[in-house]
Amino acid sequence: MKLIIFVFFLFLLTALASMLVFLNMQPVELILTPVYKGEYYHIPHIPLGLLVVLCVVFGFLLGYIFSTLHRMFK
Repeated sequence: MKLIIFVFFLFLLTALASMLVFLNMQPVELILTPVYKGEYYHIPHIPLGLLVVLCVVFGFLLGYIFSTLHRMFK
């Protein structure tokens, strides 16, 4: 029963992330540094929804790594 609930929530999370990416297809450019002598670093144009989903996943991954490290060295 737990497996069925887990698969259902995983499917729901995937569907919501896909809907977010589909509804926000406007390409954006994320500038990583300010302009210095006419140069700046940026990532290529990607859809806004994909950028949001990737940032959330990256945040969860960083939180997981930091909590694991905290538990290891406690």
